[in-house]
Amino acid sequence: MLAKTQDNEEIIERVAACGIGKAELVCCVRVPDEDRPGRGLQEVQSYPTMTRALLSSGPSPTWS
Repeated sequence: MLAKTQDNEEIIERVAACGIGKAELVCCVRVPDEDRPGRGLQEVQSYPTMTRALLSSGPSPTWS
């Protein structure tokens, strides 16, 4: 879910970034807030990158 930001200065209107570590992937998306001109919205999500967490997080892949 996009959350309101408190930034007063806008350098880039839209941006997305990912940070990859040994145990976690963090993704961030920032977009303009249509309801508050000059302000932004952002969403940050974290995902585990360890094998056990990946295997338990979704359907099993079909290997051929």
